[in-house]
Amino acid sequence: MGGLFINNERGSEDRIAARYAFEARIRIYFERYDRKFVTDGWARDLSESGLGAFVALQLTVDELVTLEIPLASSAKLMLPAKVARCLGTQYGFRFTALSAAQRTLIQSAVASAEIPSPQLK
Repeated sequence: MGGLFINNERGSEDRIAARYAFEARIRIYFERYDRKFVTDGWARDLSESGLGAFVALQLTVDELVTLEIPLASSAKLMLPAKVARCLGTQYGFRFTALSAAQRTLIQSAVASAEIPSPQLK
């Protein structure tokens, strides 16, 4: 298992981990105005530091969310994250607190990917 990848050739210079193609339906949980909400999204890529996804509902940059992500090797992961970027319905999420076990599951998932994703430079 590798550590974080710096300066991915196919990604942004400030990216802290290489992204890999990952397509799955996800759920996004968040709170606004003391109310809890849930919406669906479609993940497009995954890394040790975050996830890229399409989401129809408007989210706000810096908003805190919990992502429910299905991995082939396990049950669904519940990961705290922050909305890092938004371009229309395309969102970037940065994981904010991964346990060692969650990080290992993500590392296993990206290690099985053949090449980094060229999407969302």
